[in-house]
Amino acid sequence: MSYLIADGKRRIYFEYLAGERGTVLLSHGWGMSCRVWDDTAAFLRDLGYGVLSYDHRACGQSDKDFGDVSIEALGDDVVALCDHLGLEGVVLNGWSLGGAVVVDAASKLGRRVTGLILTAGATPRYTQSEGFPHGGKPEDVVATVAALRANRASFLHGLYFEGVFATEVGAPVMQWCWQIALQASPAADAALGALAEIDQREMLKQLTAKALVVIGTEDGVVAPDIGRAAAKLLPDARLVEFAGCGHAPFLENPAAYRDALGQHIESLREKR
Repeated sequence: MSYLIADGKRRIYFEYLAGERGTVLLSHGWGMSCRVWDDTAAFLRDLGYGVLSYDHRACGQSDKDFGDVSIEALGDDVVALCDHLGLEGVVLNGWSLGGAVVVDAASKLGRRVTGLILTAGATPRYTQSEGFPHGGKPEDVVATVAALRANRASFLHGLYFEGVFATEVGAPVMQWCWQIALQASPAADAALGALAEIDQREMLKQLTAKALVVIGTEDGVVAPDIGRAAAKLLPDARLVEFAGCGHAPFLENPAAYRDALGQHIESLREKR
């Protein structure tokens, strides 16, 4: 088991398998862990790519008592992991809240990032603001966090058995995701709360890495128009929409998702 020391003495759990064709970093959604990427990681490994997956602060096998779990701090962890492993030319793939994390990290890593993938990413904003009519309202996020903290197990059960998936994935997948989510500590809730106000619009405009934006048209967690807005703001982006898919395209429509992922990463190699 491998850990990165962060925030003085606390540990970030990560798994890194090098590959001959470059490295793809996988950043999971709020309250999950690197385990949710297992099928995607196996696909990338079979193509010859290195894979770096990790658990956010207070999630999975990372330490649970981090004081700072802001999006900016989570982005710093991605940078620190890349520094620790000496990675250059990395491709960043973030799901949901992880999308905001990899955007923050990409802004700090600069030309060390060769590609960006937003998988139902909660960026550039999760809530409505001036000039941004998409998503819910900041007070909705506050209410969501309050409901989570009032009855954690039931809230997370409802999220993964009723809220995330718009297509049939089967009870084992829903149970698996619920069990992963239960590993996160209440300290992780602050990262979810941060989505009420985070605004990465200007950040997206400055990212030069070729991007793939994947959305599900029936996503009930991150409004599809948020992803569409991200694709318009990014200087070099391709938008892929999965009709009838919810918030987890890589689990709901895995074959099509892997096809889009593979094509995008291969195109980055051609660009070089």
